[in-house]
Amino acid sequence: MTKVLLVDDELVLLDLGCQILEKRFGFSVETVGSGEEALNKLSSERFDAVISDYAMPGMDGLELLRRIREEDAQIPFVLFTVKEREKVAVEALNSGANFYVQKEESPHIAFTELAHKVNTAVELVRAENNLVIQRDLAIASANSREIKEILAQCLKAAIKTSFMDAAAIYLMDDHDHLSLTAVDGFSPEYSDHIIQAHLIPLFFSLLRVSDTVFRDQKTIQEYSRTLFTSENIHSDVVISLTHHGKPIGLIHLASHENDQELPTPLQRSLHGIVVQIAGHISDCIAEDALRESERMVNTLITNLPGMVYKCLFDEERTMEFVSEGSLALTGYHPSDLVQNQNPTYTSLIHPDDRPRIIEVIQRAVNRHAQFKLTYRIFTSSMKFKWVMEQGVGVYDENEDLIGLEGFIIDITRQKVLDDQVKTSQNRLNMLFSNMNAGCAIFLDHDGDGRFILIEMNAAAEIMEGRKKETLLGKTFQEYFGLSIPKPLNDALSNLLTYGKPQNLPQIYLNTPSGKKWREVYLSQSHIGNESEIFLIYSDVTSRVRDEEQIIASLHEKELLLKEIHHRVKNNLQVISGILKLQAMRTTDPVTTEILQDCRNQVFSMASIHELLYSSHDIGNINIKGYVENLINHLKQEYEGANSSIQYITEIDSTIVLDIERCIPCGLILNELITNAVKYAFEPEGKGEIRVTFTHHDHMYRMEISDNGRGMPKEKKTSGTSLGTELVNRLVHQLKGEIRYPEGPGTTITIVFNDNQGSG
Repeated sequence: MTKVLLVDDELVLLDLGCQILEKRFGFSVETVGSGEEALNKLSSERFDAVISDYAMPGMDGLELLRRIREEDAQIPFVLFTVKEREKVAVEALNSGANFYVQKEESPHIAFTELAHKVNTAVELVRAENNLVIQRDLAIASANSREIKEILAQCLKAAIKTSFMDAAAIYLMDDHDHLSLTAVDGFSPEYSDHIIQAHLIPLFFSLLRVSDTVFRDQKTIQEYSRTLFTSENIHSDVVISLTHHGKPIGLIHLASHENDQELPTPLQRSLHGIVVQIAGHISDCIAEDALRESERMVNTLITNLPGMVYKCLFDEERTMEFVSEGSLALTGYHPSDLVQNQNPTYTSLIHPDDRPRIIEVIQRAVNRHAQFKLTYRIFTSSMKFKWVMEQGVGVYDENEDLIGLEGFIIDITRQKVLDDQVKTSQNRLNMLFSNMNAGCAIFLDHDGDGRFILIEMNAAAEIMEGRKKETLLGKTFQEYFGLSIPKPLNDALSNLLTYGKPQNLPQIYLNTPSGKKWREVYLSQSHIGNESEIFLIYSDVTSRVRDEEQIIASLHEKELLLKEIHHRVKNNLQVISGILKLQAMRTTDPVTTEILQDCRNQVFSMASIHELLYSSHDIGNINIKGYVENLINHLKQEYEGANSSIQYITEIDSTIVLDIERCIPCGLILNELITNAVKYAFEPEGKGEIRVTFTHHDHMYRMEISDNGRGMPKEKKTSGTSLGTELVNRLVHQLKGEIRYPEGPGTTITIVFNDNQGSG
């Protein structure tokens, strides 16, 4: 709708002109009665054109024109004057008026011509403005590098063309999501997510109905009250942005004035600008995408661990482009390789590999397929490298080959590792095939717990008595038959539950060749979602039978040794009985004492054989039990001689001795305790005998002490009695040492090595 300011001092003419222009020609007309009022209106409101009478009190039409042109050189101005004032009309045109119209006798004719002149002037000005705006927008787009700058220029162009007050651009992403991208003229609240959550779905629905939607105040209040209340929007326009038929977003233009609809000429101008805006935005987005793509390609080429190339498919592989990675790969700078400046690339390839490379590439380009090669090159320092090359042929519009493109990377380390892996794999395969133990591999491919046999070695075939082909595909349970032993089934469950390897030293199995003993080892490994069970087992039937025979033989020997100890003990008891009878027949006290000492010595040896006979360990004697048994015997033997003696023992219960050392220790204890009972105390006197036997730092320490009258000093150092001589010889037999610590009473300590480094 064209908005016109009509200036005239005749009220009748103002009313008539307002009625004709609005009702007949669709103008929006505001009237004032003087030039001063017109200037005030123009300073506060926007008008598309000014129609002014010439003859007015105070300020005439020419003066008003000059004052308007000082502020606005473009707003259309039409002078409305009488015929007699043609000179005034000429002067008005020279001063910047667009047209002048003479007042006719018929007002309808005059205002019809006036409306025509106003429309013409307005369209001319809009066309000129549109050209200027398009030119400025094109220049700004050409000079701008960032999309933000382009969007800002597009918003200004849209506002200037539409004479609206605010504009916003919404762009679509790859998922057709619409989002606010640029704003000009709206308040900060316009960008709030609450308002946007309301506007974006509304805009989408408007665009589905029409590419352009003009809304008046009533419609905005009904559907977008938030714009009316927060932004004071009285009318707006929603126009889709499309480029080559593809929607890229929309532009939202808004006015704070209550315009019903934009006039058709202004709509055409606005659509022309919007088309240009869409083109600039699309081009900018495409350029940004292109720059980002180029950046990514450059980054990829720069950081690729190797050399990217483009070359001719000639004998020398003439390089047209080589990336910076050539320096690390070959030792040559890209400028050395391009156009064969220094070496040719073919000259770097090992001579033995060149024919094969040409053949493979030729087959690939003939089929328009990709080629992949592994070969050797020599660097600038004549070092040897393995490389992998992958590329494709480049063809022209006639499908003729014009070159090759691809990349080359260093795989020397990978090649060495691959060779090592192959060597290790060959070794493992050889070990798997030739090992004496049976080995079978079961795979759970579907994750359902059903482990299927996928491989077994020759030893397993021999033990199972069946060929691998007849067993492949069978489950773990079927491999061992339906009656799988419970220990094996439990081991499988524990393996799957806890993941720890399971070892069964002996398990009894029913095999096609009969019942066998097997030693079984189970382990599990995971490869991605698949699980494998490794079964290693060997036939231990002969070993089990040999062990049973050995155990039986050992049992027989143990029984035999126990029988020997029993007979020795009985013989020694017979000797003890004989000595006792002899002692009873003699009246000589000395002889009786000697016979009694002999009986005690015989008992100390017989007691050892008795303990060995009754013990589970027929090779070792527990010292604590032996000493206590010996003391009890001596207490009984000398019960009448001195009944007030108290015996105290401090013996390590963990000490065990073999018979070779236990007999000397028993004889020594018998001799020393007997001497203490006989000679250490006064007759009928009270006393204490202490026996200590300990083990520390690989040394045994046996100590016999009493609190009696003590041993004379000269007897300790030069004793010649039979008992002293016997003790010394027995200590020498133990390879030990006898000591006589100072103190009250008598203390004798015998120390000897354990000879084994442990107790």
